[in-house]
Amino acid sequence: MITQELKDRLIADYPKFEDMTHKFYKKEMSIADYKGQSGTYGSYAERGANSGMSRWRFNGGRMTRQHMQFLADAIRKYNLQHVHFTTGQCLQMHGLDGDTILNLYKECYDHGIYNRGAGGDNPNVVASILRGIDPRETLDITPYATAISEFLLEQMFYIKIPRKFKMGIDNGFDSTPHATFKDLGFNLTKHNTFDVYACGGIGPNPRIGIPVAHDVAPEDVLYHVKAMLMVFANHGNFKNRGKARTRYMPAEMGGAEAFIKTYEETLAMVKEVEQLTINPADYAYEITKTGKRDDSVENDRIHRQKQEGLYYVEYHPAGGDANVEHLLAALDYAVTLDQVEARIAPDQALFFINLTADEARKIAELTDDSAKNDFRRSVSCVGSTVCQIGMQDSNGLLKDIFKHLEEKGVDTSKLPRLHISGCPHSCGTHQIGEIGFHGAVKLVDKKPTVAFILVDGGSEHMGSENFGKMAGNIVATKIPEFLEALANILNQSPEPDFGSWRMTHKAEYMELIKAFE
Repeated sequence: MITQELKDRLIADYPKFEDMTHKFYKKEMSIADYKGQSGTYGSYAERGANSGMSRWRFNGGRMTRQHMQFLADAIRKYNLQHVHFTTGQCLQMHGLDGDTILNLYKECYDHGIYNRGAGGDNPNVVASILRGIDPRETLDITPYATAISEFLLEQMFYIKIPRKFKMGIDNGFDSTPHATFKDLGFNLTKHNTFDVYACGGIGPNPRIGIPVAHDVAPEDVLYHVKAMLMVFANHGNFKNRGKARTRYMPAEMGGAEAFIKTYEETLAMVKEVEQLTINPADYAYEITKTGKRDDSVENDRIHRQKQEGLYYVEYHPAGGDANVEHLLAALDYAVTLDQVEARIAPDQALFFINLTADEARKIAELTDDSAKNDFRRSVSCVGSTVCQIGMQDSNGLLKDIFKHLEEKGVDTSKLPRLHISGCPHSCGTHQIGEIGFHGAVKLVDKKPTVAFILVDGGSEHMGSENFGKMAGNIVATKIPEFLEALANILNQSPEPDFGSWRMTHKAEYMELIKAFE
């Protein structure tokens, strides 16, 4: 639980953040020095070093009515024009000056949004977006996801780890938390227990997680969190930041078996000396609202919850960048409704839940710029126009693709969701998409030209997880035409979608890629 003592610790070193931010925006601190410290407070400077970002962390992406009201008020008060939904279930506000960043940090804290650690080594715990409302689920993982998130907030003050520690927890049906390839992940089984995976991750040297425990009782998950933090602290690489992630540890410890042995020994010690059993009642909350069932409201954005007569609406703007006018209209309406909340999804969408049929229709109407098929739900990081380390403009590429295909009148219903990163770090999750791209450079007539590596054959789906492989390097300006050509081929084929077509036409697909290189 978040105690008053923890709340005090989460704000205690704010003066340090304030001091460094004032120095940086007065040009009295270097970009590198500021980046090395400001991330601890959920903020980074942006390209050009004249503006910055504020990252807001929500447990499992959950935004209460109070959070939604605060967000709407902050957008108006500070004229926030770039609101981005991240793959880590956070909000990012871009294009801010130093004073606004500082004010938002304090105001977030006052509204129960704790951004301490959000940009450093303690990012959000990603959880299934439909937990507690999914008609298919047999266990609501909400109490356990919340307990883990709050536990990590506390532990970051006691355990020093080498670098980022990302976690995921799923409800057994939703693959987007990537529980099987996080630093630590919990995958719900059909027995309502968790299988536990460790040392996974995407980006440089991607790895599927190592299974370290099976059929773990949900109330025991914190023992595994503490054990993994201790193993990382004791065996992680503090000397080489490039190898300071858990996915490098097993090899450095002598292999997977040696790692598992150490993990199990540490887990046994934690169980012996600590009391970390979760009482789910301490974290659960009940949805008492009901409505009249009206399934005529269902479509590609509106779906039924397990609660009687309630529905949820997906709002997925292009590249995760909200249309601020539409977002404000939806927030203003949502805060007037009983028990409605919003949840940020790991695929850069915002879900409004606990809606009656009529309320769902209204939210959908207010956010009509949302994606309406999987292709339009494509994922992209913010890209090099904003990010200091981004190589190319991933977000701009995605929007150029959408614009080109719309102008050409191309049917995109068979195209897959794209995953686009501005660099190899995979913030746009390019390694786990059926089609992924990451920023690169290509020599054209001996001149360096903006390009993207095409990554083929990735999958995030449980049981078929796979990291894609490089299949080509295409100049950025040719990529919209490449996807137009691919869509035309798919639309003339009997297969229902790209995945089915690729299984029997891989050679043809590789030839198409080559033709655009």
